[in-house]
Amino acid sequence: MIDLKKPVAIVFATAFLSTAAFAAEGDFVKADTDTDGALTYQEVLALMPDLTADQFKAADADGNGTLSQAEFEAVTG
Repeated sequence: MIDLKKPVAIVFATAFLSTAAFAAEGDFVKADTDTDGALTYQEVLALMPDLTADQFKAADADGNGTLSQAEFEAVTG
């Protein structure tokens, strides 16, 4: 079986980095409103209102339904 998570995450990053949605450093901390160390889809939507659920799932490398800081940084640079 072919694992498409990484290529899809790259497409995700390319598409959204070009919009400069994450220009400010510290966006992860600002977005993590419940301070649990992970971003839910709703928390990321506050920064990226055009983000689709499929794009969020592609960025969620471990498939746990949230983005860790590492997953967030992997797609936002």
